[in-house]
Amino acid sequence: MPSAIQEEPTAHDIIPDLRIVPTASLVPHEEHDPQRAAPLIERIRAAGSWLNPPVVAPLDAERYVILDGANRHHAIQTLGYPHILVQVVNYESDAVQLETWHHVISGISWFEFLRNLREIETFQIASCDLLSARAALARRDILAYTVLSDNRAYTLNAEVHDLAARTAVLRQMVDTYKARGTLNRISTDSISMARRLYPEAVAIVVFPRYHPAEIMVAARDGIRLPPGISRHIIRGRAMRLHYPLSAFAETGETLAEKNEALRLWVQQRMAERRVRYYAEPTYLFDE
Repeated sequence: MPSAIQEEPTAHDIIPDLRIVPTASLVPHEEHDPQRAAPLIERIRAAGSWLNPPVVAPLDAERYVILDGANRHHAIQTLGYPHILVQVVNYESDAVQLETWHHVISGISWFEFLRNLREIETFQIASCDLLSARAALARRDILAYTVLSDNRAYTLNAEVHDLAARTAVLRQMVDTYKARGTLNRISTDSISMARRLYPEAVAIVVFPRYHPAEIMVAARDGIRLPPGISRHIIRGRAMRLHYPLSAFAETGETLAEKNEALRLWVQQRMAERRVRYYAEPTYLFDE
């Protein structure tokens, strides 16, 4: 794979809008993932520094919706820090793209996976071919579909119509496997391709595409999507900050003072030419 070209940021590039804000001002639109959050908390505690800030968008005058970073927000809450460093973006900008993750399931048998789904009251499961399942989900005729190890698709549905009711059923569905098996994210519904990364995969659960307005409403109304569904692709994302966690503690400084210190820190990093802008998609191997 060719290496990504490193370029110096210019006035024409997007300089990330980094801010330190109250941790309580962040509003999730999805549940955190306990399988990911637990080791993340320990890594952050051990490192003593902040690498990748959550990406947020203004929800109202005082709150921000978390577009990406529910697990990091949960980690900072658990560690007891009253403040958090975030990257603020304009959700209506073309620099923000909303996609969907699918869940690839391992650690349980396909029989147990399907049996647990059938135990959900009012849940409707029907076998069909993969193309028909894709079309039904595109029309929002179903809630989701799953592909098992034999490449057979099953549509997943319930008699629910509004966002809150649909989301509640999806959470029930994810709850049947997130604690019993291992949940990973993937962007394909091909079980054979999934097994290149996860050889023990038994099923893929495919979710609908959401609109940004649905994400905002979910946050505003306290509706939590299941973990690991929404996928926000951010052009000009800030990563590998290594900003000291101690800045998030109650130090007696005002938020204005903390943000001025952050501004000077960014300014110094830029002056020292320690900031690189990667125009191409990049693989990171130290998450």
